[in-house]
Amino acid sequence: MIAGAIIFVKLVISLLLRMGLEDSAAKVFFAGLPKTINLIVVLIIVAIPEGLPLTVGISLAFSVMRMYKSDKILVKKLDAPEKMGEIEEIIIGKTGTIT
Repeated sequence: MIAGAIIFVKLVISLLLRMGLEDSAAKVFFAGLPKTINLIVVLIIVAIPEGLPLTVGISLAFSVMRMYKSDKILVKKLDAPEKMGEIEEIIIGKTGTIT
């Protein structure tokens, strides 16, 4: 918890320094603050052993969102990327559907 607080203070200070360099300071602050808070919450959850399943779920959710935003890949189940690591052969139909 103490390490999370120290990292949070460091990230907020770096965010405030970045605000001074940008023209739209409020935009930079409100865009960076949620990411900073999210990172600190994840770090604190990871530090507690019971939080490991939650951490895996959060990381899978972020990776699925990133896959959709960047590559337009729609994943319906969160555990699908984890299971794809075990696959040796992929079969794709003529419509582009992976089976």
